[in-house]
Amino acid sequence: MNIVSKGKLRKYLEAHYGVENALVRWYYIIKKAKWKSWKNLQTDFPSADKVGDRVIFNIKGNNYWLIVIVRFFNRHIYIRWFGTHAEYDKLTKKDILNS
Repeated sequence: MNIVSKGKLRKYLEAHYGVENALVRWYYIIKKAKWKSWKNLQTDFPSADKVGDRVIFNIKGNNYWLIVIVRFFNRHIYIRWFGTHAEYDKLTKKDILNS
């Protein structure tokens, strides 16, 4: 998969100390993935959730959450939001879909 918005990942890494190893591990799994469907994605990330066209990943033992858009047809992932579990809990479904 191709992560289109890598700059956002770098920005999040600078803002959230201590998450680097977990986010880098996620990144390398994504780069090697050849998913064609949601079912394929869940093989690598069984705890991932879907909200509309957004996919939500738990990062670093559920301490952080990452919201992306996955386009299986062209193998692109668009980073939409990253934050702590507490920050995520404040989001509404509308916030998630508009991220």
